[in-house]
Amino acid sequence: MNVVQARETELQDLQAAFQVFTSATASLEEQYRRLEEQVRALRDEVDEKQRALTASIERQRCLETQALRQSRLAAMGEMAATLAHEVRNPLGAMELFARMLGEEVSDRPSARRLVERVTVGIADLDHLVTNILDYTRLPEPQRARVDLEAILDDALLSVTPSLAPGLRIERSRQAACPWSVDRRLLLQALLNLVRNAVEAMGDEGTLRVALEPAERWVRIVVADTGPGLPPGAAESVFAPFYTTKERGTGLGLAVSRAAVAAHGGTLAVRPSQEGATFVITLPGFVEEKE
Repeated sequence: MNVVQARETELQDLQAAFQVFTSATASLEEQYRRLEEQVRALRDEVDEKQRALTASIERQRCLETQALRQSRLAAMGEMAATLAHEVRNPLGAMELFARMLGEEVSDRPSARRLVERVTVGIADLDHLVTNILDYTRLPEPQRARVDLEAILDDALLSVTPSLAPGLRIERSRQAACPWSVDRRLLLQALLNLVRNAVEAMGDEGTLRVALEPAERWVRIVVADTGPGLPPGAAESVFAPFYTTKERGTGLGLAVSRAAVAAHGGTLAVRPSQEGATFVITLPGFVEEKE
């Protein structure tokens, strides 16, 4: 072998060695890239598990806080229910005596007006006691087919004696609207809504009440021209003990929503340019055949 052939052989060997080196380098780079991807995936998995663990701890803390709050509310509810029962007994006697007194002074207008004010005060107290009792127990509707128009009439009749001269009621009336509901529960929900509306308006305004029936559902709309709800309070107003009144208990709307929900319906705030508009939506209910 001459010198030229020897150099060509060396060059070929170097090229082969370089190709092996290049191939090994590419393989190492690919393995390194895969390792980086695995490390990144493991890091993301660890981060996700850390977030899940943190969220789980937060949920546990929230559950513990809610359990403590529910325990306290349950204790308060039992106490409130006991007090409400004790208060209702003398209220019944006061209502009876006020009715008898009204008959005694029926020929004396000034005295009769005073008795009427006492009667309205007793009715307000009885309404408050009923709210407390209804809030402390889960409503179970006893359905019967009744006319919703008649229930609306009864609810409005309860606030009519206490209306200020500047307040008026606008009533959109249907011929009849029979529906399967628990009359007592629905009336209680409506009483809370119309009383809130009247109190919100004060001495002047308009209370609008209407039924919007359809084939599968019916809506009851209670709207007022008062100051409306505070910003962002569309859901807060239904929370127990939330109130914007100086002497409110914050149970009225919570009780109303529970009563409507027991019928499978909803109670919500409808956007309004003035005042506040509450809408009860009740689904149709097919009575089971025996």
